[in-house]
Amino acid sequence: MQSKLKFLAGLLLLGGAGVASLGAETVPASAQQAPAASRVVLLGTGGGPIARIGRSQPANLLQVGGKTYLIDIGDGTPRQLVRAGVPLNAVDAVFLTHLHFDHTAGIMGFLALDWQARRREPVHFYGPPGTRALVMDTLRALGSGEAIFRPQLPDLPAMASVFFGKDWDVTTPREVYRDGAVTVRAVENSHYGTMHLDPGEHGVNRSYSYRFDMADRVVVFTGDTGPSVAVEQLARGADVLVSEIIDIDAIIAGLKRRQQATGVDQQPLIDHMVQEHLTPENVGRMAAAAGVKTLVLTHFATPPGKEDFDSAAMLAAIRKHFSGRVVFGEDLGAI
Repeated sequence: MQSKLKFLAGLLLLGGAGVASLGAETVPASAQQAPAASRVVLLGTGGGPIARIGRSQPANLLQVGGKTYLIDIGDGTPRQLVRAGVPLNAVDAVFLTHLHFDHTAGIMGFLALDWQARRREPVHFYGPPGTRALVMDTLRALGSGEAIFRPQLPDLPAMASVFFGKDWDVTTPREVYRDGAVTVRAVENSHYGTMHLDPGEHGVNRSYSYRFDMADRVVVFTGDTGPSVAVEQLARGADVLVSEIIDIDAIIAGLKRRQQATGVDQQPLIDHMVQEHLTPENVGRMAAAAGVKTLVLTHFATPPGKEDFDSAAMLAAIRKHFSGRVVFGEDLGAI
């Protein structure tokens, strides 16, 4: 308790009176009241394709106007949904920012468990080129299990009749989705800027950020990105910016140790981490340039086996540029 008080006092000294820890104040899902008219729940706040003790893989929940949306679906997402008090069948649409494993590895579990939970209404997975193929390939992989369960669940529709993938090839900012609750705009961000990826059968691999415009507020999800004018413009005037963040010094130190131990050149990966993720200062610059009201940090990228980070130092770097409210996200934290 004493160390926790010292930490909170340090945040206040840094000018972080607007900083909150979502996880510490979140009511257990089983005890939660009915959700507010709109809310964001951070289902998974870990960064990178790394199994972590304290943070699930990246996934965000947005509920508004009776609709429920998932933004990314990392490993563990079905369990996190249930812990947040949301049945899998309540999900109306899934938006993938990009197709890295940590943002997509929960798809197989979601499809299997949602189908067996009596999914009736179709659910679409929207995302960059390759999304449709990923959903179709996953359904094929689940075919043997579906056949085994079919005699016991004869009333269920074929899995391929309720789950669909759709690709968006976004090269300039544009509207990609609209229903009665939200309008969604997407931009291509800089997460793949140094990777020089060859096109696949589905086309060019892309990474997106999304803006959800609702009747009374705006929420933007950066997904994974480096500094990006396009993302700053997408987030202009948003009420909430949900942003990734990286502990870049710890990441680089870990990669250099790996290079020394294995003799394998880690510079391409170091370049990716430096240029295609957001350091605390870059997060602060982006939030300030966009003029957002609340900055919510998630996708905490730290080296394997190291989940802790210096929150006070991160906040101090952000505060060099951004004076608004800052929230250090925790799994199941809700706004």
